[in-house]
Amino acid sequence: MAECILEVKDLTKRFRGRDKKGRENAEEQAAVDGVSFSIEEGECFGLIGESGSGKSTTAYMVAGLLKPDEGESLFRGHHMQMVFQDPMKAMNPRKRVIDSISEGILYHRNGLSRTEIREKALEAMDMVQLDRSFAKRYGRELSGGECQRATIARAILIRPELLVCDEVTSALDVSVQAQIMRLLDSLKNQLGLSYLFISHDIALVSSICDRVAVMYRGKIVEMGRTKDVIADSKDEYTKKLIDSVLTL
Repeated sequence: MAECILEVKDLTKRFRGRDKKGRENAEEQAAVDGVSFSIEEGECFGLIGESGSGKSTTAYMVAGLLKPDEGESLFRGHHMQMVFQDPMKAMNPRKRVIDSISEGILYHRNGLSRTEIREKALEAMDMVQLDRSFAKRYGRELSGGECQRATIARAILIRPELLVCDEVTSALDVSVQAQIMRLLDSLKNQLGLSYLFISHDIALVSSICDRVAVMYRGKIVEMGRTKDVIADSKDEYTKKLIDSVLTL
């Protein structure tokens, strides 16, 4: 039986709402309300829901980029990395691609020389099928798909056990989405990665995730093996989510 790499217990995050004039309200609203789940080693776990359901806020708390008001996220590995929704914003347009990718190891260099770091960055480019000729280009010269490959290369540079993928294909063309999904699946098998895969697209989730949790208004309303949730969902919101895809 695979060991648990991540355990999320009762995560809660509240934000103050704003009125029509943009003024902050005194009353707090729970964006994430008591969310719990676990991810096993080598597993791809999907978190799905409509915009505003709390899935990205959950991802940011898991990645340590946002502090929860209650609950905890227990990571049992050494390294976790996050891949963001908009690759064009995640890559510095004024930096060469090789330098942006190398950022992924600068805080974990363990005595590596600049030459060794550069070589590891080039190897990561090979793994994400981004030609080495792109190394000297600037971030602004890359397409969306090329940028996302570069951000994934940066993320895998330190060989993390867990990748948090927040809507990583939503800003890309459909054909490029399919390429990135195949790449993520290949890297999962090649590197033994675990994924927390955030998406609003249940079709994408079904193509890569072993298990899935459905979020609605900050809560998990259904969770299970992906094929079981899709074939025999119990929650009404989940059924509507699935039906909306089937009727397209």
